[in-house]
Amino acid sequence: MPNLFISERIIRVEQLDSTNLHALQLIKDTNPSGGTVVMALNQTEGRGQQTNAWESESGKNLTISLILRPDFIKAQDQFQISMIISLGVKDYLSTYSENVSVKWPNDIYVGDKKIAGILIEHSIMGAYLSHSVCGIGLNINQEQFFSDAPNPISLHILTKETYDLEKELVKLLASIENRYFQLINGNGNELEEDYLKAMYWMKEEHTFEDEGGLFKGRIVGISEFGQLQIQDEEQQVRTYNFKEVSFIK
Repeated sequence: MPNLFISERIIRVEQLDSTNLHALQLIKDTNPSGGTVVMALNQTEGRGQQTNAWESESGKNLTISLILRPDFIKAQDQFQISMIISLGVKDYLSTYSENVSVKWPNDIYVGDKKIAGILIEHSIMGAYLSHSVCGIGLNINQEQFFSDAPNPISLHILTKETYDLEKELVKLLASIENRYFQLINGNGNELEEDYLKAMYWMKEEHTFEDEGGLFKGRIVGISEFGQLQIQDEEQQVRTYNFKEVSFIK
Protein backbone atom coordinates (compact mmCIF):
# COMPACT_ATOMS: atom_id res chain seq x y z
CA MET A 1 0.00 0.00 0.00
CA PRO A 2 1.51 3.39 -0.98
CA ASN A 3 2.41 5.90 1.68
CA LEU A 4 -0.27 8.39 2.63
CA PHE A 5 2.10 11.23 3.49
CA ILE A 6 5.00 11.98 1.15
CA SER A 7 7.33 14.97 1.08
CA GLU A 8 5.97 16.22 -2.25
CA ARG A 9 2.56 16.77 -0.65
CA ILE A 10 3.82 18.92 2.24
CA ILE A 11 3.02 22.60 1.68
CA ARG A 12 5.17 24.87 3.85
CA VAL A 13 4.04 28.42 4.46
CA GLU A 14 5.97 30.97 6.53
CA GLN A 15 2.87 32.53 8.09
CA LEU A 16 -0.85 31.76 8.05
CA ASP A 17 -3.82 32.85 10.07
CA SER A 18 -5.00 29.23 10.33
CA THR A 19 -3.70 26.08 8.66
CA ASN A 20 -7.22 24.61 8.68
CA LEU A 21 -8.66 27.63 6.87
CA HIS A 22 -5.84 27.46 4.31
CA ALA A 23 -6.42 23.73 3.78
CA LEU A 24 -10.16 24.26 3.32
CA GLN A 25 -9.46 26.97 0.73
CA LEU A 26 -7.04 24.64 -1.09
CA ILE A 27 -9.79 22.04 -1.34
CA LYS A 28 -12.04 24.62 -3.02
CA ASP A 29 -9.32 25.96 -5.31
CA THR A 30 -7.18 22.99 -6.36
CA ASN A 31 -8.84 19.86 -4.92
CA PRO A 32 -5.58 18.37 -3.55
CA SER A 33 -5.20 14.66 -2.98
CA GLY A 34 -5.53 12.95 0.37
CA GLY A 35 -2.31 13.09 2.34
CA THR A 36 -1.66 16.76 1.59
CA VAL A 37 -0.17 18.58 4.59
CA VAL A 38 -0.21 22.32 5.26
CA MET A 39 2.53 23.44 7.66
CA ALA A 40 2.95 26.98 8.99
CA LEU A 41 5.99 28.18 10.91
CA ASN A 42 3.87 30.99 12.32
CA GLN A 43 0.14 30.62 12.82
CA THR A 44 -1.40 33.91 13.88
CA GLU A 45 -4.98 32.83 14.54
CA GLY A 46 -4.79 29.17 15.43
CA ARG A 47 -8.18 27.76 16.30
CA GLY A 48 -9.17 25.19 18.85
CA GLN A 49 -12.58 23.64 19.32
CA GLN A 50 -15.44 26.12 18.77
CA THR A 51 -14.25 29.59 19.87
CA ASN A 52 -11.05 28.49 21.61
CA ALA A 53 -7.70 29.89 20.43
CA TRP A 54 -4.39 28.05 20.22
CA GLU A 55 -1.19 29.76 21.37
CA SER A 56 1.95 28.89 19.43
CA GLU A 57 5.22 30.81 19.39
CA SER A 58 6.54 31.37 15.87
CA GLY A 59 9.01 28.73 14.68
CA LYS A 60 8.84 26.71 17.88
CA ASN A 61 6.03 24.20 17.37
CA LEU A 62 4.25 22.04 14.83
CA THR A 63 1.13 23.74 13.50
CA ILE A 64 -0.19 21.64 10.65
CA SER A 65 -3.37 20.56 8.91
CA LEU A 66 -3.81 17.23 7.16
CA ILE A 67 -6.18 16.81 4.24
CA LEU A 68 -7.67 13.31 4.21
CA ARG A 69 -10.07 11.68 1.76
CA PRO A 70 -11.70 9.03 3.96
CA ASP A 71 -14.55 8.25 1.56
CA PHE A 72 -14.72 4.71 2.92
CA ILE A 73 -15.95 5.96 6.31
CA LYS A 74 -19.66 6.42 6.88
CA ALA A 75 -20.69 9.83 8.17
CA GLN A 76 -22.07 8.25 11.34
CA ASP A 77 -18.60 6.77 12.00
CA GLN A 78 -16.70 10.05 11.62
CA PHE A 79 -15.30 9.81 15.16
CA GLN A 80 -12.92 7.20 13.74
CA ILE A 81 -10.93 10.10 12.27
CA SER A 82 -10.58 11.62 15.75
CA MET A 83 -9.30 8.29 17.03
CA ILE A 84 -6.79 7.98 14.18
CA ILE A 85 -5.35 11.46 14.65
CA SER A 86 -5.30 11.51 18.45
CA LEU A 87 -3.77 8.04 18.73
CA GLY A 88 -1.20 8.91 16.07
CA VAL A 89 -0.13 11.97 18.07
CA LYS A 90 -0.11 9.91 21.27
CA ASP A 91 2.03 7.20 19.65
CA TYR A 92 4.53 9.81 18.50
CA LEU A 93 4.77 11.45 21.93
CA SER A 94 5.02 8.13 23.73
CA THR A 95 8.46 7.64 22.16
CA TYR A 96 9.61 10.61 24.25
CA SER A 97 7.52 10.54 27.40
CA GLU A 98 5.41 8.30 29.59
CA ASN A 99 1.87 8.96 30.80
CA VAL A 100 0.58 10.32 27.49
CA SER A 101 -3.21 10.17 27.20
CA VAL A 102 -6.12 11.39 25.10
CA LYS A 103 -8.55 13.73 26.85
CA TRP A 104 -11.85 13.17 25.08
CA PRO A 105 -12.45 13.95 22.37
CA ASN A 106 -8.93 14.63 21.12
CA ASP A 107 -6.74 16.80 23.34
CA ILE A 108 -3.40 15.18 24.10
CA TYR A 109 -2.11 15.28 27.65
CA VAL A 110 1.12 14.33 29.39
CA GLY A 111 0.14 13.76 32.98
CA ASP A 112 -2.28 16.59 33.72
CA LYS A 113 -0.82 19.03 31.21
CA LYS A 114 -1.94 19.68 27.64
CA ILE A 115 0.67 19.29 24.93
CA ALA A 116 -1.47 19.14 21.78
CA GLY A 117 -4.84 20.23 20.51
CA ILE A 118 -6.69 18.88 17.50
CA LEU A 119 -9.46 20.45 15.41
CA ILE A 120 -11.16 18.26 12.80
CA GLU A 121 -13.59 19.55 10.18
CA HIS A 122 -15.48 17.12 7.94
CA SER A 123 -17.36 17.38 4.68
CA ILE A 124 -20.02 14.74 3.99
CA MET A 125 -21.14 13.42 0.62
CA GLY A 126 -24.25 11.29 0.85
CA ALA A 127 -23.76 8.68 3.57
CA TYR A 128 -19.95 8.93 3.60
CA LEU A 129 -17.21 11.41 4.42
CA SER A 130 -15.91 13.34 1.43
CA HIS A 131 -12.89 14.95 3.05
CA SER A 132 -11.55 15.72 6.51
CA VAL A 133 -9.24 18.57 7.47
CA CYS A 134 -7.35 17.69 10.64
CA GLY A 135 -5.59 20.57 12.35
CA ILE A 136 -2.91 19.73 14.90
CA GLY A 137 -1.15 22.14 17.23
CA LEU A 138 1.70 20.30 18.96
CA ASN A 139 3.99 22.08 21.43
CA ILE A 140 7.56 21.12 20.62
CA ASN A 141 10.19 23.73 21.50
CA GLN A 142 8.19 26.48 23.24
CA GLU A 143 9.61 27.33 26.66
CA GLN A 144 7.01 29.79 28.00
CA PHE A 145 3.27 30.23 27.51
CA PHE A 146 1.49 33.54 27.97
CA SER A 147 -2.17 32.84 27.21
CA ASP A 148 -4.70 32.04 29.91
CA ALA A 149 -4.60 28.33 29.02
CA PRO A 150 -4.40 26.64 32.42
CA ASN A 151 -1.98 23.80 31.83
CA PRO A 152 0.22 23.94 28.71
CA ILE A 153 3.46 22.01 28.32
CA SER A 154 5.89 21.28 25.49
CA LEU A 155 8.26 18.48 24.54
CA HIS A 156 11.18 20.79 25.33
CA ILE A 157 9.88 21.45 28.85
CA LEU A 158 9.49 17.72 29.39
CA THR A 159 12.86 16.57 28.07
CA LYS A 160 15.09 19.71 28.12
CA GLU A 161 15.97 18.93 24.49
CA THR A 162 15.54 21.11 21.40
CA TYR A 163 14.05 19.45 18.35
CA ASP A 164 14.29 19.83 14.58
CA LEU A 165 10.70 20.50 13.50
CA GLU A 166 11.14 18.91 10.08
CA LYS A 167 12.41 15.66 11.56
CA GLU A 168 9.64 15.63 14.14
CA LEU A 169 7.05 16.24 11.42
CA VAL A 170 8.21 13.13 9.56
CA LYS A 171 7.95 11.04 12.74
CA LEU A 172 4.53 12.43 13.59
CA LEU A 173 3.12 11.80 10.12
CA ALA A 174 4.44 8.23 10.17
CA SER A 175 2.62 7.57 13.45
CA ILE A 176 -0.65 8.99 12.11
CA GLU A 177 -0.26 7.05 8.87
CA ASN A 178 0.11 3.80 10.81
CA ARG A 179 -3.20 4.47 12.55
CA TYR A 180 -4.90 5.41 9.26
CA PHE A 181 -3.87 2.14 7.67
CA GLN A 182 -4.98 0.29 10.79
CA LEU A 183 -8.51 1.40 9.93
CA ILE A 184 -8.16 0.82 6.17
CA ASN A 185 -7.01 -2.73 6.90
CA GLY A 186 -10.24 -3.47 8.74
CA ASN A 187 -8.96 -3.13 12.31
CA GLY A 188 -11.51 -0.59 13.49
CA ASN A 189 -12.31 -2.57 16.62
CA GLU A 190 -8.64 -2.63 17.59
CA LEU A 191 -8.44 1.11 16.97
CA GLU A 192 -11.35 1.72 19.34
CA GLU A 193 -9.84 -0.57 21.99
CA ASP A 194 -6.58 1.37 21.79
CA TYR A 195 -8.45 4.65 22.10
CA LEU A 196 -10.29 3.48 25.21
CA LYS A 197 -7.01 2.35 26.77
CA ALA A 198 -5.49 5.76 26.03
CA MET A 199 -8.31 7.85 27.52
CA TYR A 200 -7.49 10.40 30.22
CA TRP A 201 -9.28 9.65 33.54
CA MET A 202 -10.61 6.36 32.16
CA LYS A 203 -12.42 4.42 34.94
CA GLU A 204 -11.08 6.81 37.62
CA GLU A 205 -13.43 8.60 40.00
CA HIS A 206 -13.45 12.34 39.33
CA THR A 207 -15.67 15.39 39.51
CA PHE A 208 -17.43 16.56 36.36
CA GLU A 209 -19.91 19.31 35.60
CA ASP A 210 -22.85 19.33 33.22
CA GLU A 211 -25.90 21.58 32.90
CA GLY A 212 -27.26 20.07 36.11
CA GLY A 213 -24.18 20.97 38.15
CA LEU A 214 -21.26 19.09 39.69
CA PHE A 215 -21.29 15.33 40.04
CA LYS A 216 -18.86 12.49 40.67
CA GLY A 217 -18.42 9.73 38.17
CA ARG A 218 -16.14 7.50 36.14
CA ILE A 219 -15.55 7.57 32.40
CA VAL A 220 -16.60 4.14 31.15
CA GLY A 221 -16.32 4.51 27.39
CA ILE A 222 -17.67 6.17 24.26
CA SER A 223 -20.88 5.58 22.35
CA GLU A 224 -20.97 4.24 18.80
CA PHE A 225 -21.00 7.89 17.67
CA GLY A 226 -18.00 8.91 19.80
CA GLN A 227 -19.97 10.54 22.63
CA LEU A 228 -18.45 10.44 26.11
CA GLN A 229 -20.04 8.01 28.59
CA ILE A 230 -19.72 8.68 32.33
CA GLN A 231 -21.19 6.44 35.03
CA ASP A 232 -22.37 8.53 37.99
CA GLU A 233 -22.66 7.55 41.66
CA GLU A 234 -26.18 6.17 41.07
CA GLN A 235 -24.66 3.81 38.46
CA GLN A 236 -26.45 5.64 35.67
CA VAL A 237 -24.48 6.12 32.45
CA ARG A 238 -24.68 9.68 31.17
CA THR A 239 -23.86 10.37 27.52
CA TYR A 240 -22.41 13.67 26.32
CA ASN A 241 -21.57 15.48 23.13
CA PHE A 242 -18.61 17.84 23.05
CA LYS A 243 -18.92 20.89 25.35
CA GLU A 244 -21.82 19.33 27.27
CA VAL A 245 -19.61 18.23 30.16
CA SER A 246 -16.49 19.66 31.84
CA PHE A 247 -13.64 17.85 33.56
CA ILE A 248 -13.27 19.50 36.99
CA LYS A 249 -10.85 17.60 39.23
